[in-house]
Amino acid sequence: MSLFRGYARGLRSHIADALYTWRCEWLLAPRTRRRLRGVRAVSLNVGAGRLALPGFVNLDRFPAAPGVLYWDFRKPLPLSDGSVRHVHCEHFIEHLERDEALGLLVEFQRVLEPGGTLRVICPDAERYFRAYCDGDDAFFGSLASLGGAEVPFELPIEIVNQMFRMGGAHRWAWDFASLARGLVRAGFVDIRRSGFAAAGEGGEIDGRDDWRRIESIQVVARKPGHDPA
Repeated sequence: MSLFRGYARGLRSHIADALYTWRCEWLLAPRTRRRLRGVRAVSLNVGAGRLALPGFVNLDRFPAAPGVLYWDFRKPLPLSDGSVRHVHCEHFIEHLERDEALGLLVEFQRVLEPGGTLRVICPDAERYFRAYCDGDDAFFGSLASLGGAEVPFELPIEIVNQMFRMGGAHRWAWDFASLARGLVRAGFVDIRRSGFAAAGEGGEIDGRDDWRRIESIQVVARKPGHDPA
């Protein structure tokens, strides 16, 4: 019976997701296309969630705040070539499969204007591996409630699993080397590590949750061409 109930829950979830996607693609996606038709020189916040940034075009597949527009990032962005000055992508790329994420990096390069900039933030798999191998109890102790866990995790391996899986929401793990390679292949230059809330590198708008400072990697890159700065 428990196996049947599990199958039934999975089927209900699949049907609900399909109905949500159908509604969004028929009703919300066309609205987003109309809103963004012909826009130029904008800043883009990808995977906005509840962090709707003032002065940005805020997009998310599950809009959770006023001013956030629906978009499924497995599809080409609803923006013209060279129409974006800056892209902010914070704790979203890990929610895509690897090929989907690499395709999104190519889309960022397409919509950015020459010299436009990109800031990508996500969990840093290297930090987790190093902390686990080094027995870094302080690192894992500060992440005991990662992902809003109702019951704090007690073991490092539990927190590692939470980061990699996040209840099925996380699809691929990244470190600097893998992000940098994807960015190079997408056509970006000046790829380097940044820092938490780094001034002058788009970090002024980073989320301020404590766990972001502890476990995240911040990477910045630029599209070749004239630097508007």
